[in-house]
Amino acid sequence: MSVTISVKVRREVAELADKMVRYGIAKNRSHAINIMIERGIAHAREEVARWERIHSKVEELRKKRYRIRRGDLWRLLEEGRSR
Repeated sequence: MSVTISVKVRREVAELADKMVRYGIAKNRSHAINIMIERGIAHAREEVARWERIHSKVEELRKKRYRIRRGDLWRLLEEGRSR
C-alpha cells in the first residue's frame, strides 16, 4: 500500500531522480525516490537496531540502579539523536 507524503529533498537528490527517470531506471520521480530509499533502508534498520540494543542495555542497568557517569549516555538516549 502506498502513502502520499510531502518531502523536501536536496537539489542533487531531485536531479538524480530526474536522471533515473530519463535513463529508464525509474518510471517517475516518486519511483526513483523509492528506489533510493529502499537501497538505503537496510543501513537505517541496522542503525536503529543498534540503538535499540544500546537503549535496552542502558535501561537494564538503570533498573539495577547502576549510575552512568561518563559521557552521560542515559541523557543522550533520552534526548534522542538529532542527526
